[in-house]
Amino acid sequence: MLVASLAAVLVLCTGVLAGALIAVEQAVVPMLLSLPRQTWSDVHRRLDPGFDPLMPTVNKVALAAGLGLSFLAPGADAKAAFASALGAVVGVALVSELRNVRMNRRIDAWAEAGEIPGGWGALREAWARANRLRTAFAVLAFCAALCGCWLAWA
Repeated sequence: MLVASLAAVLVLCTGVLAGALIAVEQAVVPMLLSLPRQTWSDVHRRLDPGFDPLMPTVNKVALAAGLGLSFLAPGADAKAAFASALGAVVGVALVSELRNVRMNRRIDAWAEAGEIPGGWGALREAWARANRLRTAFAVLAFCAALCGCWLAWA
């Protein structure tokens, strides 16, 4: 019962991560890339609080469930699949914290200073690339979690 519950939590959390990041990649990023400097900064800063409390929490829950399943799942193949999902969730967390969150803080600092520097376009492109990478990790995590379930109970 514990393993099945952990698997349900992992699939749910990785599905939320993948779905949210795909939506951002497909709808939000293209819109942000089309905006002029000040509008881009304003919109970007207003989007962040909507994601910040939720997504890190979902990521942490997925990490815990994936860790548990890496040890408790029935069979070596299922454990390997869940460990792969865990590794991909770690990838989402690392890219988010080391790239996107740091860039978000720079964008916030620009707004507080009242001046957006001339190289803002490069940061915008770097943020979009990092978002694509964490989206790929999230999709991989979801697929690996589904595979783990199939291997554990098929």
